[in-house]
Amino acid sequence: MDFSNWNYLYNWDGKQWHRANLVYTPYVSSDKKTLCMSFNRDRNYHTNDQENDVWSQELLTERFLREMKFYGIASKNNIPTLKIIDTDEIKRHIFLEWYGEDFFMQGNEVLPNWKEQWLQRINEMWAANIYKFSLHPNSWVAHDGVLIPFNWFFSFDKNETIIIKDFLIQISSERQEKMQEFLKSLGFDMDSSYDPVILQALAFNSFRANYPEELINEALKRNALLQQNS
Repeated sequence: MDFSNWNYLYNWDGKQWHRANLVYTPYVSSDKKTLCMSFNRDRNYHTNDQENDVWSQELLTERFLREMKFYGIASKNNIPTLKIIDTDEIKRHIFLEWYGEDFFMQGNEVLPNWKEQWLQRINEMWAANIYKFSLHPNSWVAHDGVLIPFNWFFSFDKNETIIIKDFLIQISSERQEKMQEFLKSLGFDMDSSYDPVILQALAFNSFRANYPEELINEALKRNALLQQNS
């Protein structure tokens, strides 16, 4: 599928435009009905050379394969997903049915019960052995009254272990500094391995600026019960 004339996907925060994704390069068709997730670093979109140099071909391939793996698990477990139109494994391209904007740009008002659905999706993912850390509003889409998660490349199953520093490169440098300070204050070591169930709570806390306090607190309460039963 030719996307050479497609537009980059950005998010507007009320003051300036930001990249909608810091890992892959997102392209949107002119009719806004198809999204291409290109797990390659287009330097006209990802303009920080130092950041680009960190992303080796091996890392990009790993994230592409992780995206495909957890998308498949979610689909098989009847979790709402964006429909895949086409893929190119050699070029690391995934083409998805798209609905114009992500949830960050759509706004909460398009889905009155979005908080209930957000918690429901989290529970559905846990039941499918998916621990998804890409939880920013721009990793969701609302369509036909349903809240749909995407960006599965930052997901894990319960049997994996996570070395924190290996995945901090996926967030902005500003958030990296804040996250490192926060993690160290809680006694976490950047070079040690941790259980995804435990780190899920940290992921929730990292998005307190993006979601209502009561929503994050409820998610943390459910995660605490999950840890007790693990």
